[in-house]
Amino acid sequence: MRAIEFTAFGEPAAVLHLTERPQLTLKPGQVLVRMHTRPINPSDLFQIRGQYGILPRLPAVPGMEGAGIVEALGEGVTQLQVGQQVVPLGPAGTWQEYLAADAQALLPVPNSLSGRDAAMLVANPTTAWLLLHDVLHIQPGAWVVQNAANSAVGYFVVQLCKRLGYRSINVVRRHDVIDELRAAGADEVICEADEDVVERVRAITSGKGVRYAIDSVAGASGSRLAQTLGPGGILAVFGAISREPLTLDAGALLFRGVTIRGWWLVHWLRTATPADRETLFTTLMPLIADGTLRAPVAAEFDLAHIADAVAMAESTTRHGKVLLTG
Repeated sequence: MRAIEFTAFGEPAAVLHLTERPQLTLKPGQVLVRMHTRPINPSDLFQIRGQYGILPRLPAVPGMEGAGIVEALGEGVTQLQVGQQVVPLGPAGTWQEYLAADAQALLPVPNSLSGRDAAMLVANPTTAWLLLHDVLHIQPGAWVVQNAANSAVGYFVVQLCKRLGYRSINVVRRHDVIDELRAAGADEVICEADEDVVERVRAITSGKGVRYAIDSVAGASGSRLAQTLGPGGILAVFGAISREPLTLDAGALLFRGVTIRGWWLVHWLRTATPADRETLFTTLMPLIADGTLRAPVAAEFDLAHIADAVAMAESTTRHGKVLLTG
């Protein structure tokens, strides 16, 4: 079977290659899944570079998310059926044609859910929902500011805020994404390339600052978000796509009682109870199915074109998620 593989950590364009791997055999309790769609997420690229919180044993197949169809059941598996669409929960090596996974590590999703939507179910909409509800506990009517608002998570945050009665301030680096974010429900959009984010947020909030902020960038952008927080505000940091350190004003911590909290979806998935996971996905899947939650897709590439796919995923001008198919 075809698979994307890397034998050393490094720049994705340099270390990834297409290879042929032996067909998989199932152990008791496992399921054979024919993968059909896989997003390229920043976390995948960090892992390939050796800069992520969990690293695989090399050689390895990357990919922490995707969707496929059950093709065969191992001994003792009764909760799934051949032909059923599933998504793996947690790091799984999805950038290959077939995946052998433990049955309990697979989430069944309706076949009516598109391959695109199913493949992007685990990482991005769950992150947006959990940040808003479990981490920040946002109150209706409150302002929340986020950077990288034109990312997939950013779009889901915008859409959830609109649906749930929160007000969103969305920081981006490019002008060409502003109109679409507003169409998705963004209340305010700030282009940090030519506006003072801190001053603009103060103006929007009548000088009070925001109580809630979401940072997926770190570096200077994340530092600016911390400066927008009012007394008792909280900054949830869930990404560091700038690959730069987050620097903080000690005065904000001392005199305004600001809290900075790191959050990692992998940890949540590992520690959540089965009931918690069921409640989360039962809540999200109808919102995805009816189009309430939707992120743009920039392009799809067959596994054979991994170099082109990674180049687009790394581009700062792309508009939407890059998917691997085949």
